[in-house]
Amino acid sequence: MIKKLIPIFAVLLITGCTSPAEKEFNDSGQAKAVEDETDLWKFYKDMDAGISFKYPHDVTMETMTGSLPLAVSIQEVEGMEGTMGLNEETARTNMEALANGEYGEDVDWPLEASKKVRNLGKVNAQEFMVLSRFEVCSVIFNRRVYFFHKDKQIIISLGIPTEKVTSSMPKYFETNEESCGDELVWNFDMQNQFYEDLANGSGSQAVQHWFDTFDAMLDTMSIEVNAPLEVLNILEGKWTSMDDDKSKIEFTMVHKIDSYDGKEMSKEQYAMSSDGKYLIVGTGEEAVKYEIMSFSENQIELLHLPRGNILKYMKDTE
Repeated sequence: MIKKLIPIFAVLLITGCTSPAEKEFNDSGQAKAVEDETDLWKFYKDMDAGISFKYPHDVTMETMTGSLPLAVSIQEVEGMEGTMGLNEETARTNMEALANGEYGEDVDWPLEASKKVRNLGKVNAQEFMVLSRFEVCSVIFNRRVYFFHKDKQIIISLGIPTEKVTSSMPKYFETNEESCGDELVWNFDMQNQFYEDLANGSGSQAVQHWFDTFDAMLDTMSIEVNAPLEVLNILEGKWTSMDDDKSKIEFTMVHKIDSYDGKEMSKEQYAMSSDGKYLIVGTGEEAVKYEIMSFSENQIELLHLPRGNILKYMKDTE
């Protein structure tokens, strides 16, 4: 199910192209007041799912004819049936895995090299790239995040027209006349290299723009969490251990930062379970789970589950 958009304002952001509207805006001097170019991007929000993000003008929704086609799929997990792992059973398994900072089971056809857990500020997501499905002639370019919120499965996908990639980065492709005629198809031995080159910023201008746009969009992601007593809002800030005032922690929107006697000891991503009872710090096998025993605006008690000890902190007022 594709949700509708709530557009706010946008200007053309394609490198090397300036629309009349953008030129007028730039000449007016108003552009100087814009500190972040994402302020000029269009806006997507789904109130039921509790998510929102921004996307630039050359990204298009609900059509495959645009420069960079964007799709948002939101489904209730309960009773969900689908192929390629997109069903309720797999969803339930992956909800638990992601809450613990683990990737979980594959859905769709993810490129192995592209699979990772991505923290979206309040929840963890599977991030991966789909480059082909089912058969040798399949050529796809799709970056995806797959996650859960409010008992809904959410998939955000960004594509790019095939010809833009094959024409500007031809070394990754070949012909297979017997099966696919004279069309360029994947050299499957080069798929991992394709991903790694883009991750390192060495793709062609058009393809790198697609790759980087996806990351920039996710950086604007906002997820509403109805945790008890607005725990996440209270959590953000600096805290001092009640047992050792040299031990401090700081929660930003994304990271938990531990320091001792003024020296930073660790900095890791964190996420909260959907019921607001657990804090998961780190990802994968290194993730550590804390139970939130109690908290208020000024004090928090965390049960460090691997060791069973309770950590008490007082919020800094400075």
